Amino acid sequence: MAEIHVLKNTEHEVVLKCYKTDSSGGIIDILLADLALPDETFDPATAKVSVQEIYWGAKKDKQIDITRVVPEDPNGVHGHYYLLNTGSYDFNGFVDDTYASKDIRIIGDGPFHIILKLKKTSGY
Repeated sequence: MAEIHVLKNTEHEVVLKCYKTDSSGGIIDILLADLALPDETFDPATAKVSVQEIYWGAKKDKQIDITRVVPEDPNGVHGHYYLLNTGSYDFNGFVDDTYASKDIRIIGDGPFHIILKLKKTSGY
């Protein structure tokens, strides 16, 4: 069963539902290249995808970590969101574009689901 469902993918916006049902959670990687539409040409040098909204749910006392993968950095990931229980963030009026050119990694230590609303700004 797919762990990533594309709810919407347009020229400027992507909405994804991501989840893990395993009791130990796990990792989900979202590659920026996979967000390109069939008629778009992905350019890794200029591609930028920023986070606009996050909706999540996790089991009690479980955590979800959303990061950006930075392979050239020894620590490997940056731009953490640490999410507990259930909730949402709506970056109304601004967009989190820190590390927007890097792939997205979601790590959970238990079952979780997340809906991510992302903004494609260039490179597609």
